[in-house]
Amino acid sequence: MSGRIGYGVMVTLLLAGGCGSSGTGASNDPGSSAGNAGSPGGASGSAGGEPAAAGSTGAGTIGAGSTGGGVYGQGSVGNGGYGTGIAGGGAAGASGAGTSGTGAGDEGGAAGTTGGGGVAGTTWLTPPPVPPSLETPEGATVKLHAHAVGAQIYTCTATGGATADGGADAGATTYAWVLKAPDAKLFDAAGTQVGTHGAGPSWTWRDGSVANGAKVIEVNAPAADAISWLLLRVTSTTGAGMLSDVTYVQRLNTAGGRAPATGCDSTTVGTETRVGYSADYYFSSGGGAASWLTPPTVPRDIAVPTDVRLAIHDRGIGFQIYDCAAMRADGGAADASAATYAWVFKAPNALLYDMTFTPVAQHGAGPSFTSTDGSSVLAAQIARTDASRADAVPQLLLKEVSTTGPGVFSEIAFIQRLNTAGGVAPATGCDASTVDTLLRVPYSADYYFYVSINQPDGGTSD
Repeated sequence: MSGRIGYGVMVTLLLAGGCGSSGTGASNDPGSSAGNAGSPGGASGSAGGEPAAAGSTGAGTIGAGSTGGGVYGQGSVGNGGYGTGIAGGGAAGASGAGTSGTGAGDEGGAAGTTGGGGVAGTTWLTPPPVPPSLETPEGATVKLHAHAVGAQIYTCTATGGATADGGADAGATTYAWVLKAPDAKLFDAAGTQVGTHGAGPSWTWRDGSVANGAKVIEVNAPAADAISWLLLRVTSTTGAGMLSDVTYVQRLNTAGGRAPATGCDSTTVGTETRVGYSADYYFSSGGGAASWLTPPTVPRDIAVPTDVRLAIHDRGIGFQIYDCAAMRADGGAADASAATYAWVFKAPNALLYDMTFTPVAQHGAGPSFTSTDGSSVLAAQIARTDASRADAVPQLLLKEVSTTGPGVFSEIAFIQRLNTAGGVAPATGCDASTVDTLLRVPYSADYYFYVSINQPDGGTSD
């Protein structure tokens, strides 16, 4: 018997493709179906711009009649999605509110919750809470945030049926709307257009710089009628402007944009349809190819010895598995009449990805790490420190116990688990009725593998 918590969704790895998705997922508590329309910003808020630290921010920066009222509340859980001040009917979105603490319109703090159960970010550059798989790798830091309003463009496409040369029927012809490209404008905190988003996927800033990306992780949106949340890896950039050093892009707080369920058939093949959507794009720099093999700065307790060098860095995405166990007061097994109950860690189960997000290894019980080349390393924990966030499993230092090879893991001496997100056992749900239930808690982490520099071959892995 198994369970699943967190966002209640599975992760899909996609190495290429556009930003669109037709995946659906169960919502968390949706809140109201639409936020209250924010009042237009008052005269004192004429300057626009980012909200001041203590300032109230008026509603309605972008008149797009989609979800939730309020001011960039960044609701990530529930149907409100993104509290952007986009009134339900779009009428209040004509002008941005002021930045000062006395700006008119709905109070910024209240507006952050109007959209439907979301959690407001503390600043414009703070993403909402996301599933662990959508977190960026170690070293990546958000540098830009833009709110997108536009359309996902779909083409009616036929598949199956007779072959082009008149051969045997390849199966019944089916018809579906297939994503062609996004087409959206990007806006800053003040509602000023700063760029565009188009095919590729690509993002173009007003200074001429361009970032091109590839979709690598996809998670169903909290809102059932919204396109997926994404993590994208930037594959190339052009120009010397704001996007020139971007390494990752997160598409979050989506509303709308899903392909229609009907309207594509033999009479409409080749036609296009535009489905309105909005989303928040967070652009990060750092943590990319240039620094992928740079040893990280860590607390002294989990630092590696000085006679090793960093050989491999992989991104781990998967689950921490827990078993509901009946326990005696001294921690041993107990019969049902004298038992307390707790989730007990059983094993990790994760895929490890290289810097292009290609799967390269499996992480499992032991703990063990097995490469696609057949080599493996079994390790033991020798030190740990708390993660920077309360809902994340600890950071670890592990030492090699044994290896098999030859291969990339055959000479590993130490491993660090860093930049953890998620994976913590829940405080409830384990009782007499759920004993021996296995629970899979989503998590992500960066794993750094070190070899000894004193090996006869200089520590170079096969």
